[in-house]
Amino acid sequence: MRGSVRAAAFYVFPMSVKQAVSPYVHAGLSRALRPARKRAFREQFEAARRSGPVRVNIGCGRKPIEGWINTDVVWQADAYLDVTQPWPVPAGSVDYIYADNVIEHIPLEIGRAVFRHAYEALKPGGVFRLATPDVEAVARQYLENGELARAGMERNRERGKDFVHPVQLIRETFVGAKHYLGFCYDLASIRAEMAPFGFVVERVPAGTSEHAALSGLEVRMHPAEQATALIVEGRKPVDRAA
Repeated sequence: MRGSVRAAAFYVFPMSVKQAVSPYVHAGLSRALRPARKRAFREQFEAARRSGPVRVNIGCGRKPIEGWINTDVVWQADAYLDVTQPWPVPAGSVDYIYADNVIEHIPLEIGRAVFRHAYEALKPGGVFRLATPDVEAVARQYLENGELARAGMERNRERGKDFVHPVQLIRETFVGAKHYLGFCYDLASIRAEMAPFGFVVERVPAGTSEHAALSGLEVRMHPAEQATALIVEGRKPVDRAA
């Protein structure tokens, strides 16, 4: 009952008050639910090891993928996993990792820890697939100001945003989504960051992979978003130990 009253009060308050209170509510929920969500991760991980393969979706928020261990540091995800820290799993025990629009929210130096710990967790032959905005493609979209730019602007209008100038596409990528707090990549930079940890990095098309477990993962993306996405698979060589 108490929770129902609290939830109802949220809808009575003006939007400005909601926005002010919301971060504290989410932080409190995340702290309160963390122990249970850590247990959920351990239980789901052990179940996946028994049945195989072990597939971990990191930073999923409210967008879980069926058949995966869906993790995040926020309370909305089923299981808790802080990927900037060593994973609470045996080294070389994970088959596949997926990060959909996650890495660009993480500063460069901390992103290196994400790559390091993911590599340690992966089995030899395991794959880390990432989807993130492509700085080069976004810049080209703006500079060419052609069909791709028009599609991007129309996509944002469909989402209720007042887009009238192509330059807004750049602003939306780096400011609107708060990616300036993290680090945005092009192919050369993400390859240069992942390779020192041992990853063999290959760019792949949206929704396709030679690994069945990694196919069809970007189908939720609008075509305009796919056109400016950088999707790579970092493979851990089979002759490498964790």
